[in-house]
Amino acid sequence: MTEQLVREPDVDVDLVKAWARQAGDVALRYFNRVEGSLKEDRTLVTQADYEIEDLLTGYLRATYPEHGIIGEEGTKEIHGDYVWAIDPLDGTRVFLAGLPVWGISIGLLWRGRPWLGVFYMPLLDDWYYSASPASGAFWNDQPIQCPATDGWDEDSLLCVRSDVHRRYNITFPGITRALGSAAAHLCYVARGNAMAVLLDKPGIWDIAAGAAILQAAGGALRYLAGGEVQMENLLEEGTARNPMLGAHPSLIDRLAHYIQPRTTR
Repeated sequence: MTEQLVREPDVDVDLVKAWARQAGDVALRYFNRVEGSLKEDRTLVTQADYEIEDLLTGYLRATYPEHGIIGEEGTKEIHGDYVWAIDPLDGTRVFLAGLPVWGISIGLLWRGRPWLGVFYMPLLDDWYYSASPASGAFWNDQPIQCPATDGWDEDSLLCVRSDVHRRYNITFPGITRALGSAAAHLCYVARGNAMAVLLDKPGIWDIAAGAAILQAAGGALRYLAGGEVQMENLLEEGTARNPMLGAHPSLIDRLAHYIQPRTTR
């Protein structure tokens, strides 16, 4: 057995799913019962976000004390080959609006590579997960695959953020939808519900789990301007400097021609 195989992560995805279930129970207790506040970066946060991040980081420190952790709500303990990236409530804005597409996102990076991903949407009781790149991706225990298609039509779906009209000129011949959660968008591409997702400078906590699921399903995540996304480069900064596209590898370059960032003055 090679040294690389010996050191691959030995993580129980069912245990991580159990943690996500508990985190989802916390979120549901707050759903339609909490107000949000603005952080310095002008994004929304709730007491549920803080409580869930505390819950998950507590489990991770106790179970995998040698692993690093980064979370959207301030946790930053980056060290070693294994780093967990947590978004305690991906889709806080839609959570506060009383809408269903939000969830708990838990991803593990191994040597900068998306390795394990769990995304749980409590209101829908929907699970997306992958234990490793070789184990495949699953939706509610059913295998999923990012489909390779020859092209697109007027019904093909590109997932975007809600203010995309202010940030990009898009001539994609299909339709665009903002559903409120970057992790959900990545999972929908992995499952084949959407053709692609445009991510506008996401945080590593937004994409770590979804990227692991997408790649295990045969999809890819690249920068809109070209080039593979190097997750290890996001660990220190937390947030990407450039937009990304997620889709089947055969489609990304062609899709990129339909999306142009607006110039800022």
